[in-house]
Amino acid sequence: MVESKGNKIYSYLLIIIIAIFFLFNGNDGIYAQILEKNRPIAVMIGNSPQERKVQKGIDKANIVYEIEVEFPFTRLMALYLEDKQAIIGPIRSSRYYFSRVAIEWSAIFVHCGGQSFKNNQVLDIDEITYHIPFWRDDNIGGWINLFSDIAKLKKEISKNIYAEINENINHNLLNFQTSWTKNKNQINKITIKYNENYLISYNYNPEENNYYRYINNEPHVILESQENIKVANIIIQYVPIKKIEGDQLGRVEVQLIGEGEGKFFHSGIFQPIKWRKPSKNEQTVFFDREGTPITINKGVTWVHVLSTDKEIWFK
Repeated sequence: MVESKGNKIYSYLLIIIIAIFFLFNGNDGIYAQILEKNRPIAVMIGNSPQERKVQKGIDKANIVYEIEVEFPFTRLMALYLEDKQAIIGPIRSSRYYFSRVAIEWSAIFVHCGGQSFKNNQVLDIDEITYHIPFWRDDNIGGWINLFSDIAKLKKEISKNIYAEINENINHNLLNFQTSWTKNKNQINKITIKYNENYLISYNYNPEENNYYRYINNEPHVILESQENIKVANIIIQYVPIKKIEGDQLGRVEVQLIGEGEGKFFHSGIFQPIKWRKPSKNEQTVFFDREGTPITINKGVTWVHVLSTDKEIWFK
């Protein structure tokens, strides 16, 4: 049967109408699907002693950055690269240096206040502007009770289909190794001293090829599961960090642009590394001593951005 010219035109129009329908209808939108598939969600999470008691979703993150904020605290930025069911929080405010890391990933940047910015490499989901995907847990008092989840965030993302799309996320920290072997001279414990009241340590389990994370010698556990956080790769990035003079809140300046030294731990192995970030919108690349970009184990990666004067030791 030969299709008439009129039928062909009708078919083309029908295809166009269907495409427009999908484009403008929530999670089924074509561009929304591309956004969800290719752009990580980066969430600011509180890490003070009070906040650690109610943390959720950190164990579901693929990559976590830990950086100092107001003394003596650090804050976390957790990146979710996969479509997982996870409640995340407590969600806190941003600092400019976290946003620069989010830009490297072309991320959906989720936070509550702090620095809001316009950059076509990120979609900024600030609770102050976007209320719908967030809620407050009435069972948790004070300022540490703001949460969201992946499903609600993706629904909000789908409404912003005009945001510029980056389909080729290819970060240095996605260069995976294909295999590993047990190391006879393995390093079993890594300790990072942020200050007198905040000591991070990682204990290596060779059977699992993972590091168990501890805070002040106590397991860092997640509220729902009460399981110890496990990490496959630990990167120490030394950068200039200094207190802002005259700032009554104790805020700090963190210099992420430039180059410097670092340490890389995986599979019970220590490896000295270097890092380089030429400008604020370019990616941080981690190299070995020969100048080759590092490869990491598949699994969770924690990046500790540390002042050059911080103490770290391992054995």
